[in-house]
Amino acid sequence: MMDEDQFKQLSDKMDIIIKLLALNAVEGKELKNQVSLLSSFGFQPKQIADMLGKSPDHIRVMLHRLRKESREQAAEVAEGGQAEQTGDGRSA
Repeated sequence: MMDEDQFKQLSDKMDIIIKLLALNAVEGKELKNQVSLLSSFGFQPKQIADMLGKSPDHIRVMLHRLRKESREQAAEVAEGGQAEQTGDGRSA
């Protein structure tokens, strides 16, 4: 049976492996895409900052901008769908 110290050591090693796999997945991508992907993998801003060598505030600002861009793109798509309808509500 594993004691608490052994479990902590194993957990720490698993965390390192997970971070290395995540970094490998985003290698060669633009910083913006790296941040987006790491966030989608479930990493917190501080964890992302530590992995990428940036400040947590920098990562939070990037995530805020990415979310804002995503909302704006979704709104544009929604508006585009409405513009295709004719005046009587039927699709053109």
